[in-house]
Amino acid sequence: MIKLVQPQITDLKYRKKLLKDKKTMAFNKINGGTVDFNEKIWKSWYQLWMNDTKHYYAYVYDDEIKKYIGEVSYYFEEEYREYVLNIIIEYPYRHLGKGKVALELLCKQAKESGLRFLCDDIETNNPAKKLFLDLGFKEVWARENITMLKKRL
Repeated sequence: MIKLVQPQITDLKYRKKLLKDKKTMAFNKINGGTVDFNEKIWKSWYQLWMNDTKHYYAYVYDDEIKKYIGEVSYYFEEEYREYVLNIIIEYPYRHLGKGKVALELLCKQAKESGLRFLCDDIETNNPAKKLFLDLGFKEVWARENITMLKKRL
């Protein structure tokens, strides 16, 4: 069973590992691939993401193997005037249906928090685009290499 778990600040070492994995972060090549999630910013990052109502963050936890396998989040993006989501599933756990469940759980959580829509701006050729479309997201615009997908919750 997949569930969303909001981490403690001491658990952020998993996020650091996730964002440093080259295979997992290959989708992010337009922004340089891996991300250095330096411990120096953990406290301020955690304060924002865990205490601001315009932000939500959780790890994806797989009860069967008893470990984190990814992360999900959303935040209010001023440029778009929309809530934009993020989902990262570790490379070895992709194409097993776990990301689909995690995305469904994120949408449910967002709806319970009063959101009416969730969006994602992904690279047009990102294979995850099919997952979003299968879950009812609609393409609302595309420019350069980015496609905006949106779902009514």
